[in-house]
Amino acid sequence: MEEQKKKKKGNKLNLIICGIAFLVMVFYLLFVDGVDKIGAALSNINPLFIVLCVLFMVGYWLCEAGTVHIMLKEMHPKMRFWHTWLVTIIGQYFNCITPSASGGQPMQAYYLVKFGVPLGSAMTALLSRFIVYQFTLTIYSIFTLIVGFSEFGEDLNKKGLMIFVLIGFVINTAVIVVLIGIAVWKNGTLKAANWFISVLVKLRLCKNPMKWRVYISREVNKFHTNFKFLKKNVSIIIRSFILNFIQLTLFLSISYLLFLGFGLEGASLLQIISYQAYVLMISSFIPLPGAMGGAELGYTGFFGNIFGEYVNVSTMLWRIFTFYLPIIVGLVFTMTMKNQGYEEPTDMELKENMYNMEKEINTTSEK
Repeated sequence: MEEQKKKKKGNKLNLIICGIAFLVMVFYLLFVDGVDKIGAALSNINPLFIVLCVLFMVGYWLCEAGTVHIMLKEMHPKMRFWHTWLVTIIGQYFNCITPSASGGQPMQAYYLVKFGVPLGSAMTALLSRFIVYQFTLTIYSIFTLIVGFSEFGEDLNKKGLMIFVLIGFVINTAVIVVLIGIAVWKNGTLKAANWFISVLVKLRLCKNPMKWRVYISREVNKFHTNFKFLKKNVSIIIRSFILNFIQLTLFLSISYLLFLGFGLEGASLLQIISYQAYVLMISSFIPLPGAMGGAELGYTGFFGNIFGEYVNVSTMLWRIFTFYLPIIVGLVFTMTMKNQGYEEPTDMELKENMYNMEKEINTTSEK
């Protein structure tokens, strides 16, 4: 009971932080632009594009639910899409209110188990979806940079943003390289990780090496097992990649809808989608709920010239659609689940779930 109270307090605190961040953004907008300018900007936007932004976010959620459902149906044929949809929205909610989106996946696994999905199958589907999404995002970003560099590369250099784009590429590429290493060279990846930890210990940058060795060993085993699943199901990879591509396109196009809604000209769909991809890629490594602060700064940095006088209002609208809307909808769905008798798990229950999952995965990887 005490554990449940602590969990609820933690979630309330995260929601309060998100609420404060929203108020700070609004007050900043009022201070910089003023009520009259904000009112004029909002009155100039075409309401049709506001509706389209909401529909694109719904499509974004549907694509993610579809990806997870494709994988779940392979292992648990009785899974209903409605349950996958519920779990997806709840995951979006907890991703938004927890640092580095760390709370979504454990919560999704918990609720999938409540819906009768074996824990191992739930985690396999969720981790496999993450792997495909990470590959899709990196390929998407590389493609936009290569194709669009001649169009907007000079603009990025003038703004001093190219260095951040390159850093984002390096980090994302490193993640992909590690994932590929786990897939094809599990033992070698573990040796390389342990060697790196030893170097950090010698440099006195790692105080608890055993803790990190155990953690990395568990993570490598988890991902290696999921790569086994994906390699056996090539058709699932293809369908998931297509859905992830559509999902990202819908998400990254919301800024373009706002651009059209304000009646602006001078920027192409490719440029706006590309800039939005870079904002997503860079801000995803900020260890705060929703990358608060970093996402807004990145957006104004990339889109300042494109939106001109509307940049601050467009930043607020973009955050409302892509960050605060998932929180509101996810909170409603979470409360609906509670009314149906599905209480939020305590930290102890989540830890027990993760322990059982790791135990099952380690057993599977040894076979």
